[in-house]
Amino acid sequence: MVRKIITTGLAVFTLAWTGTVFAAEHASGLIADGPGKALRLWYDEPAPDSDEGWVDRSIPMGNGYMGVNVFGGTTSERIQITENSLYDSTEGRGLRHGGLNNFAEVFIDFGHNNTSNYERDLNLNEGVSHVRYEQDGVEYTREYFTSYPDKVMAIRLSASKAGMLSFTLRPTIPFLGTGKTRSGKSGSVVAEDDSITLSGEMSFFGVQYEGQFKVIPSGGTMTVANAQSQSQSQGTIHVSDADNAVILIAVGTNYQFDSKVFLTTENADKLSSFPHPHAKVTRYLSDAAAKSYEQLLASHHADYKEIYDRVSLDLGAAEPTVCTDELIDAYPEGESSRYLEELAFQFGRYMLICSSRAGTLPPHLQGIWNVYSDPPWASQYLHDTNVQMAYAPAFVANMPELFESYVGFFNTFVPRQRQYATQYIEQYNPAQLDPNGDNGWSGPFWTNPYTVTGKSPVAGFGTGSWIAQMFWDYYDYTRDPALLAEIVYPVMYDQANFVSRFVKDVDGVLLAEPSSSPEQKLRNTVGTTFDQQMFYENHHNTVTAAEILGRSDSRLSILKTQLPLLDPIQIGKSGHIKEFRQEQYYGEIGDPAHRHASMLLGLYPGQLINDATPAWLDSARVSLANRTNKTNIGWARAERIAMWARVHDGDEAYSFYEALLGDNYLHNLFNDHRGGPLFQADANYGATAGVAEMLLQSQDHVVAPLTAIPAAWPEGSYRGLLARGNFEVSAQWSGGHASQLEVLSKSGGNLDLRYPNITQSVIKTASGQPVAFVHKGSDQVRIETVKGQAYVVTDIPTCIPVIAPTNLKISEETGTSQIQLSWTGSKNATSYKLYRAVGNAPDYELIAADITATDFTYQSPDLKQVDQMTIKVTAVRADGRESDGGARAIRLLQ
Repeated sequence: MVRKIITTGLAVFTLAWTGTVFAAEHASGLIADGPGKALRLWYDEPAPDSDEGWVDRSIPMGNGYMGVNVFGGTTSERIQITENSLYDSTEGRGLRHGGLNNFAEVFIDFGHNNTSNYERDLNLNEGVSHVRYEQDGVEYTREYFTSYPDKVMAIRLSASKAGMLSFTLRPTIPFLGTGKTRSGKSGSVVAEDDSITLSGEMSFFGVQYEGQFKVIPSGGTMTVANAQSQSQSQGTIHVSDADNAVILIAVGTNYQFDSKVFLTTENADKLSSFPHPHAKVTRYLSDAAAKSYEQLLASHHADYKEIYDRVSLDLGAAEPTVCTDELIDAYPEGESSRYLEELAFQFGRYMLICSSRAGTLPPHLQGIWNVYSDPPWASQYLHDTNVQMAYAPAFVANMPELFESYVGFFNTFVPRQRQYATQYIEQYNPAQLDPNGDNGWSGPFWTNPYTVTGKSPVAGFGTGSWIAQMFWDYYDYTRDPALLAEIVYPVMYDQANFVSRFVKDVDGVLLAEPSSSPEQKLRNTVGTTFDQQMFYENHHNTVTAAEILGRSDSRLSILKTQLPLLDPIQIGKSGHIKEFRQEQYYGEIGDPAHRHASMLLGLYPGQLINDATPAWLDSARVSLANRTNKTNIGWARAERIAMWARVHDGDEAYSFYEALLGDNYLHNLFNDHRGGPLFQADANYGATAGVAEMLLQSQDHVVAPLTAIPAAWPEGSYRGLLARGNFEVSAQWSGGHASQLEVLSKSGGNLDLRYPNITQSVIKTASGQPVAFVHKGSDQVRIETVKGQAYVVTDIPTCIPVIAPTNLKISEETGTSQIQLSWTGSKNATSYKLYRAVGNAPDYELIAADITATDFTYQSPDLKQVDQMTIKVTAVRADGRESDGGARAIRLLQ
């Protein structure tokens, strides 16, 4: 069955840092140390040999150089291979219009038709897949892994009895010839000695491709055959009566990371100067074959586990006794499975390790996996959420080096974006044009490995600043000063250069024109929140980085002047954050339940809206609630997990995780985008990032563990999540309360740590030495940390929340300077506080305190002048603790 996230006063952060550590080190080891339970996908039958079987049942693997889907058949094993540069024309529109092509379909024929005790699995702890079954008293096993350091896929075939392994290796080239959207694909498959070479060309971009398959048997005999059919040549290798065998696979094309690919206008000339991949692929394979299988596996483990083992999550689940497909099917019908929730979290990390490695193309809409000739949306890179969501878990889930893949790709296409930037400044704001071409770079909407687009009405120019934000995160989570100076700052500065020339003065603020909110109905308007928030974030981060580095670049003074004029947040009459400047009440413009929540990107993944801007945070909550939970789009649900976590509503965040797992995850945990099935990888990555936001936040540079734990997770632990400032955080909780927190300071500097009642806790180093700290209220401390030192927090008193008041009402008489307020009280409150936020203010100002009644007459001379005001009442307990939330009402000037 196929199933279906500003600082106060717009201030600049002051940061402390030294160096970066990517190693898999962690805190004292008291929390969830070691690899933990086995996390695996497993099944008791092969995947069906069909496209539906591929998307729903096959096991995905990858090493950046190739994506692989393993079916696990017994009569014939099918292994489908994807190589992310094998593109054809993407001309046309709609869901399927060319693009990435299926590289190879590889079959290993066994002829085993009478099998028993079948099992196949993917072990996430090891990054290894297996098939096991019995036939005629012999147990046959297969082991598969895709090695990044050795650039190959390795398969070991074994039989429990000597001389009982026989098979035929039969690689094929899919989609040869021409088709409705294909320009043409040619190729041949030739066997010689112990190897088969699959090679050919995709004519549209002149992509020359090659795959080599080497068979290394132990015992038995090996024969080679070549045949010719009407469609293609067919080389095969047959092994008879072997004890075991190893198959090594290497693939490649003539694609290179070179800016001329994007600067060359003729499609057929883009790769014409690059060498054929034969020598490269031959080198990959010969180097791997010079090692034993055990050496290759050890190299794979060392690479994979060094990244994967940094993070663990334990929600108290037991390993299930039913197959993963049964686990998936039962999830929506009965009690939610903690094991599936743990598994899906780590599966997103697994997918990014498979699909985003330095020196290879980054993950596209389908990651690194594609079986089709015409994949969904041509397997392109969309920069209005999909690429950003792919990299969301790279930082908080402690895999920052995986972003290097995108850095390489960005550096290849950005020269073309510089040309576009000059074009657009000349077109939209020519008075700001630098005639020498120093106009920065503009943001693309979509790209593929060969083409990057200019302006699209589908999304505004905020896409460029959103890309730059990923680079800022790359630094902010690792705090490597060399990385900031050499890679991150130039990207942000040049993007800010473009924006500073592009924005125009409109009624005293600087706005984007034209401007669009991604994929909404109103397009080419002025100053959408999407563009303004993204512009603000990058201006802010650029100025911050320049201060860290001591830079004095020519446009920095302009950026500082422009920053407060970018006007990133507008509060509507519904108390919400507007998506469009023209709207008054929520939902007036565009789709009110749209899959994109682009007006909230300052909440997540940005840093603009946080606990230091409580009025904006409350308005973000209003917008989120109005966006509703009706979307069935996988990536939108994943994004909502993180957004609800950022407003500290763990239960609502969890409801979206439940919906995603119950409705969108297929039997192999691929995300079914919206039905069909229609695989799109961004929800897999995004779900991991969303769960991580439930467990740990640091957007205001305060490390805040367990900020959005839902009631459904009363106890658990995690280890190794990464916070801004390069702090590695672990936590353990029971009864919804933290019993222990651990923070490893990987770069030194001040640690601001927030958790309820933490100032009354015991804080020691991992070796047991008391730690001095500074209080900030009852819930936050500052520790001057030492690089490499771990800090352990225990004995945290339980915090009983103060119940927030509800039902705030405003009544007033026209023309008076007072309003009457009333609300429903809180049963554990002894007094109340009243606040107001005027217009678009990010913070509330206190207007009254120590109110013991549940009504209040508010008098202020400006009540006759203020057009819009948000009023909020909170509850205060006898011990002085204030409710986290409160009742709000919007007062509009009559």
